[in-house]
Amino acid sequence: MTSQIKSQISKKRKFVADGVFYAELNQFLNAELENDAYAGVEVRVTPTRTEIIIRATHTRAVLGEKAQRIRELTAVVQKRFRFPEVCFCDVASFHPHLS
Repeated sequence: MTSQIKSQISKKRKFVADGVFYAELNQFLNAELENDAYAGVEVRVTPTRTEIIIRATHTRAVLGEKAQRIRELTAVVQKRFRFPEVCFCDVASFHPHLS
């Protein structure tokens, strides 16, 4: 019975940690991309890497010239959240009037 309680506590801590991570990532990207009409973020965790999908209306501005800006964002997120490998896999175009 005590192992069940421990697993429930660890599940609760994981949900809280995931929520804090998402909130911090969302806040960071909102601050960095506020001029590029940032619309949100989606995080997908796979066994080999963490995929982050940014939704914005000005996708070219998010990518930057020769994808320099997205590489900088990747490096900052890897360092800040201590990820061995993170991938900004997609910058999705978001049109609020279409959704």
